[in-house]
Amino acid sequence: MESCKHIDEWTLNRYADGELSGPSAAAVRQHLRSCAICRREVRLIRELSAALRALPTPNPPDGLFEEIYPQEAGSAAAIPFPVAEAQSVAFSRRLVLSGGAFLIAGIAAVLALTIGPERAMAGASTLRFHREEPGALTLRYETVSPLAAEPGLRARLRYWVPDSLRFAQTEPGYRVVELSREDPGVFSGAVGLPPGAVYAVAAVERLDGNYIDSDFGRSWEYLKTDAEGRATLDARLYQVLATADLSPARAVEVTGQALSEYPERPELWAALLLYERGAPLEDTGETPPGAHGERLERMDAAARLRDPGPGEMHALSLYARLLGREDIESHWRTELSATYPRHEYASQARLESILRSPMSRAEKLEALDRSWGLAPMPSVAQVGLQLAYETTDPGLTRVWLERYASDAVFRDSRLDVEVTERMAEVPALGAIAEERTLRQLSGSSSWLGTDRPLAGTRASFEAETAESLARLHVLLGRLRTARGDRAGALDAFERAAELSWNPRVFVELARFHAEAGSSTRAAQLLALAQADPVVPLEPYVPEGEDWATAPTEIRLALARAAWREHLASSLLDEWVNGGATLETASGEETTLREATGGDVTLVIHSLQPSFVAAESFDLLAANATNLEASGARALLVAIEPGPEGVIHTIFADRTDSMPTRLYDRRFEVWEALGAWREVQYFVVDHGILRYRGESLTTALRITLMLGDHASASPR
Repeated sequence: MESCKHIDEWTLNRYADGELSGPSAAAVRQHLRSCAICRREVRLIRELSAALRALPTPNPPDGLFEEIYPQEAGSAAAIPFPVAEAQSVAFSRRLVLSGGAFLIAGIAAVLALTIGPERAMAGASTLRFHREEPGALTLRYETVSPLAAEPGLRARLRYWVPDSLRFAQTEPGYRVVELSREDPGVFSGAVGLPPGAVYAVAAVERLDGNYIDSDFGRSWEYLKTDAEGRATLDARLYQVLATADLSPARAVEVTGQALSEYPERPELWAALLLYERGAPLEDTGETPPGAHGERLERMDAAARLRDPGPGEMHALSLYARLLGREDIESHWRTELSATYPRHEYASQARLESILRSPMSRAEKLEALDRSWGLAPMPSVAQVGLQLAYETTDPGLTRVWLERYASDAVFRDSRLDVEVTERMAEVPALGAIAEERTLRQLSGSSSWLGTDRPLAGTRASFEAETAESLARLHVLLGRLRTARGDRAGALDAFERAAELSWNPRVFVELARFHAEAGSSTRAAQLLALAQADPVVPLEPYVPEGEDWATAPTEIRLALARAAWREHLASSLLDEWVNGGATLETASGEETTLREATGGDVTLVIHSLQPSFVAAESFDLLAANATNLEASGARALLVAIEPGPEGVIHTIFADRTDSMPTRLYDRRFEVWEALGAWREVQYFVVDHGILRYRGESLTTALRITLMLGDHASASPR
């Protein structure tokens, strides 16, 4: 665990609680400006303290602790949970790493759960890992939340083994284990991991699959340690990789911690430059490329005197590329391919060389085929499939499609849909595209198997799944229409409309019905498209289409009611820490509660404003009038401001419609909202999170609906 030798934990606790005198508080503030460790400690103390103070202790679920605290039937007295007792928050926030064969990794999590109409309590939850013998890992989960009453729970783990040919890991990179209830709030189980496993991340779920600790930062980590109790280099490297899958911003923090233990590893310095986009490590005072260039030359010279592994070779090549040293990059790329031709890093190097070469398409496909023979990596299959499309050869396409489909682990379901959509764009491949579409639709209806990421709420996965399934049904409808199967196409289009609630799908289905002579159904669907509360950047119905008549007021009223019912069914109900700190452009501090004003607020959260697509700002501008009329507001929150020129470009033509700009430099709002992506959208309504996701359109719909409802309700 990180620690700081300059300020003790007791002083940090008193500072966070506002109990220090003026001079002492000023001294701590000065120290915090240069100490990232203490800033994180203070942030966590405040977050936990605020949560514990703000959340009431509710009546427990039925039957909870009945074995310990028998009550008379009908008693309404609340049981005092242990979390409500007076104790230092510091004890619940420590991550303890012990040496030898034991490693305990417990991250204290404040859970905001819903119990009937009442806001939930805060509860400290811990998951401890106990490595009793090689290959066996004992898990012990303890919680004082209402989940203590569950008959059993489930832990889902993703683990990493060093130097596997597939660095990103294939099966069996996942394990799922049921945790048996020992006592109220205490669950345990054992899982077998390969003896070489150095890192694992776990999340705990109900048996029905709903997450208890949702989103990044609410999971638990296992890191293999050495004799001194320090996490091994391999454990740190895989920790960085796993974190980067969810958030480059988090990866920077984790990489910085790893560099404090292993300062001369090119893997870590390359990761830092890659995830921080060239910014120097916090508090080092070093400025690339100067200091980084000297370090690269030192590492390069040392590595040439010994026998580095594939990971170090790849890291040296990547580090050199990021610093513009083509000579060093070329040397280690060549060494990697010659020494470890079957490693994924070598496969990646070959793939990049093939794509950048002036070879013909046929020559590239032959080179990819040879690379596949050496190492059957999914990235090679993906590129081979794309080039096969361009040949319009069904036989060649089938070969690469089988290779692509042979390894679905860790593959994004949306990427699978895009692959099928691109195939359907080639008329000669229509039959293959329809076969694949039907195969995808006949598989798992939820795509929530053992390979799903250990991040995000279940609702997020359901939304992603519905979107992907809807796109497949639309594609199936178009393919069937092209070959004259109108009955089959109608069934596919109707299913797509039901799943997607997408106005463009409504219009496509309405056009289909109008052409078939079903004017009533066409009018209903057209009304749903036009009742969408969000103003689109382009009209859903092109001008000049005679079938698209204006809906009646009755149809529009029914359509608006249907939209409200649909949006209300997906609302989240999570408490948000309104005390999370933000900064204005001038450096003045405010809180999330003050920034939202207690109103319905759309929060656009990004690592930098430039990461938000220009189309998103255009969509926001198109709906600015409606947002104001609904009584809602919008905030643009970024971790860092980014390049000033980019900011000027973004705001130049949208001054009147742009939301208030604030900065979340300490990641407090990131934590409060449960963010895990570079760009995400949130809707907060009077301190309650109602939406978290990656769709601005959906966030706008919910904001406008809640804003209209709030403005119409008496305060």
